[in-house]
Amino acid sequence: MTTNMTTNSSTNEITYTNENKPLAILNPENICFKCLQKYQAQQINSIYINPIYGCGYGDSEFNGYGSRLDLCTECYNQTNSEWWKLEKIKQNKEINDYTDYIDNISYKYEEEIIKYLKSMPIEGQELFFNMFAIGYKPLDMESQDWIDYTLEIISHENCRKYDYYYSPDEKKAYYKMYPKCQHPVNLIKENGYNISICPFGSKGKYNQEIDDDLYIRCYECQYYQERISTIKDINEKIWNDYNVWYTAKINIDKYKELFEKEDINEFTFALELENHTEKDNN
Repeated sequence: MTTNMTTNSSTNEITYTNENKPLAILNPENICFKCLQKYQAQQINSIYINPIYGCGYGDSEFNGYGSRLDLCTECYNQTNSEWWKLEKIKQNKEINDYTDYIDNISYKYEEEIIKYLKSMPIEGQELFFNMFAIGYKPLDMESQDWIDYTLEIISHENCRKYDYYYSPDEKKAYYKMYPKCQHPVNLIKENGYNISICPFGSKGKYNQEIDDDLYIRCYECQYYQERISTIKDINEKIWNDYNVWYTAKINIDKYKELFEKEDINEFTFALELENHTEKDNN
């Protein structure tokens, strides 16, 4: 399979776009995941990596997750055959500041296996990490969407088919807008784990730093305004009241137009409210 690509000469990093992206292999029978060539069935070595269960909070990449790896004879011989014996090892791992331990189960050569898997072309990675994956799947997408998402070139519309993933457009908006926006405040919590939070849905670390693990709601936000004052500290006990007050203050003109008109009947009010809602959404 031939794919056009561009290379950043300063970093030697390949950049894909929707015009030159790799295409998913939809009929992978007798395809080598490493070289992507098609072979006779007897020339393919199928390796089945089973999920590891019962390892608690162990560090294994295969904790409840496994898949199938097909390699041609030549690609297989370029690996260490010891890897594919999939020997399991057990180590005690301390999990807190006291004396509690868990059994940390993993494959003996897991680090080498993972490095090899991630060295495969993205089309081969998709077959292993998505199409043939069993058990827990970090991503569970249609094949082409998985490739596009992993390369961060998936469209916002295609990504929204999977409610639990943020699109590249959402991430870019969050990284660009959240640290500079006027609306977030520092939420001061009793447990000392302070964060920043925006009345319109986004969250971040303290002092408005971005946090990939929290909510991203900046994309197409109609309220964005570049910060003109210092960030406030708000105690978590009054956060709900502050949130109601702040969103009302921002929308005061719209609310006045809706609620302070004379001779407004229930039907007219409902119709105008619907029109305002549609206008806001657009």
